[in-house]
Amino acid sequence: MMIQLRNITKIYPNGFEAIKSLNLSVQKGDIMGIIGYSGAGKSTLIRLINRLESPSTGDIFVDGIDMVNLKEHALQKMRQKIGMIFQHFNLLASRNVFGNVAFGLEIAKWKKRDIAARVEELLDLVGLSDKANFYPEQLSGGQKQRVAIARALANYPQILLCDEATSALDTKTTKSILGLIADIQQKLGLTIVLITHQMEVVREICNKMCVMSNGEIVERGNVEQVFAIPKHAVTQELLSFLPALSSEEILKQNNKEVYKILFVGRYIHDPLISEVIKKFHININILAGNIEALSTTKIGHLFVSFSGEEYRVKEAIHYLEQKGLIVEKI
Repeated sequence: MMIQLRNITKIYPNGFEAIKSLNLSVQKGDIMGIIGYSGAGKSTLIRLINRLESPSTGDIFVDGIDMVNLKEHALQKMRQKIGMIFQHFNLLASRNVFGNVAFGLEIAKWKKRDIAARVEELLDLVGLSDKANFYPEQLSGGQKQRVAIARALANYPQILLCDEATSALDTKTTKSILGLIADIQQKLGLTIVLITHQMEVVREICNKMCVMSNGEIVERGNVEQVFAIPKHAVTQELLSFLPALSSEEILKQNNKEVYKILFVGRYIHDPLISEVIKKFHININILAGNIEALSTTKIGHLFVSFSGEEYRVKEAIHYLEQKGLIVEKI
């Protein structure tokens, strides 16, 4: 087991109980998503793993090492095995990209030529080889987070902790950063613990997940199990806010031609799909769909694939269009 927390509690001097008798195991190579609303205790939990916070009671083991009883020097050494990236990047404004990535290596007393080689390797890994001399103010949010990821990987860590690493980014940049993290995990065999309040982040790259509420883990398991049969009310609520899959994600998951059907207004509750199947003797496989309630009406999006004789499929699409639906091949 790469990370193991046993009977952990965290009570602050003012009496606030941030973590309540919590147990957590993360296996080597897992991408563990820990999700919950603000105040659930997620950030406290991740800071306990690398001992930026000390537990009030309980045991913390990282790669078999007892983190709670380590002396300061040994703790600093262990922290070099644990990279961490943050929501707001935490870059040094006075240092360029090269200097920010090199910072941890300088503290670890690496030789200058070794630092230069390692920084060059890391910038290539995160796709920023041409930005070595840029300063943080010259970078986009996504580029800043790529610098932060390179910095977190500098000392060859075995574990990467991500504290709301994408919540300050737009949707497109978030997907790019999550793709980079997943790619790095595959290449380097990292164990990743990812704190988020965005269920789509868990869906995108995690294989295991925990749901936190009021300092406790209220649900845990493989991502597909929790998504399929959410048991706790908090999990069910978080899943209800999950955005629909994008066209790109649906195409990625299917090797057939995919069509997007747009329903507006009065057609949204009509059984048009079953009607078309019977009328034109074709099959329609529903891949994804959702209904959005606007202030004036409702819009339904349905992603489907058709199968059957080509002329019948064309007739079916034409029929749907005559009914006022928009049918678009994607």
